[in-house]
Amino acid sequence: MSRWFATALFLCAGAARAQEGSAPDVAPARRSAPSMDFNVLAGAGLYSGSDSDGLRFDLALTYRIGVIEVGGFAETGGEPLGESFSGVGATAGVAWRSPAGLRLSLAGSFGRHSYTGVGAPGWDSGPGIDGDTIFVGARAGASWIFGPGPVHFELGLAVAVEHDVTKERVPYSSIHDPESMGEPRLVSIGATLVPVSLVRLGITCDAL
Repeated sequence: MSRWFATALFLCAGAARAQEGSAPDVAPARRSAPSMDFNVLAGAGLYSGSDSDGLRFDLALTYRIGVIEVGGFAETGGEPLGESFSGVGATAGVAWRSPAGLRLSLAGSFGRHSYTGVGAPGWDSGPGIDGDTIFVGARAGASWIFGPGPVHFELGLAVAVEHDVTKERVPYSSIHDPESMGEPRLVSIGATLVPVSLVRLGITCDAL
């Protein structure tokens, strides 16, 4: 009885070894970040300028291929009782995306600002003046891309510097302006803005 049992055990072990040896070696699939993607992000935060500080909102669209990223953006902001601005621009720079989901970007920017109500910091200073400028700057961001599949939710932070390379000094007077007392004073249109998006969220679409 023991001889039959030993023979059966030997045959089963031999078959198992043969089956194990014939099975192909399958290496675990290595996850990697897509080489291309589209990115749509909306931001809300604060800005600080040479003459004013306030709230800021922006919307950006970028396209990344490898580590090169290009795109465009639109923004708006202003003080609750004073001047406001809007802007449109283009960006070009580098971006890196890890397989786990971290995304880092750094780009130069170029565009146009439109200012409204400059020189009117309060209720009693009149309507202020309007003007347009050309700016250059830089933008940097860090965010996290969530979820599997080709479409992802993205959340992060961003900071930018936008320097108006063209500026205007315009005579301005208003009977409501305590600084001019009815006499013209020169008001400068143009600034260096430092916008910070305290919250930046959007959608990333992988382009395979």
